[in-house]
Amino acid sequence: MAKGTYQDLLALPAEGPLFGQLMLRDLLLPELLGEETSNISYWAGRALARKLPVDEAELTQLFAEVGFGELTAESAKRHERVYTLAGTVVATRIANFPQPDFQLEAGFLAESLQQALGVVVEANATVDTHKQKVHLTAAMDLKAEVPRPDMHVQL
Repeated sequence: MAKGTYQDLLALPAEGPLFGQLMLRDLLLPELLGEETSNISYWAGRALARKLPVDEAELTQLFAEVGFGELTAESAKRHERVYTLAGTVVATRIANFPQPDFQLEAGFLAESLQQALGVVVEANATVDTHKQKVHLTAAMDLKAEVPRPDMHVQL
C-alpha cells in the first residue's frame, strides 16, 4: 500500500511513464506476487537483461533509458562491483512506498555484468531511505565462467 492516497500519488513530481511504473512496481506487483515479489522481480530483471545485452560501460546509459534511475559505479574490485542507484524515480519510490523493491534492478545488473564479463554474477539491492538511494552490490565468481552472448542482438 502506498503511504498516501490516490490523489497524493497523482500529485507526485512524476510524469507519464514514471507514474505508470510506480503503480505497477509498487502497488500491483506486490499485490499479485505477495511474498515472492522480490524473488520473481530479481529473475525478471535477469530475463530482461538477456534481451538487452550491453557492455559494462553502457550500463549507466541503459539504466537511465529504461527508467531504473541514475546508476553510478562506486567501486570495482576483482570479485565485486558496487553501484549507487539514485535520481527522481528512486527517490520518489523510496519516499512514497513503505518497502519499495529494487530486486528487478539488481537482477538486471547481475545478468548484464554476467554477460559482459563472462563469469557468474549475483547482485543484491540495499535501500538507503535517509539518502534516498539504493546500493547495488554485485558479487562475481571468477571460477565459474559462462559463455558471452553476441552483444549485437536484433530486436
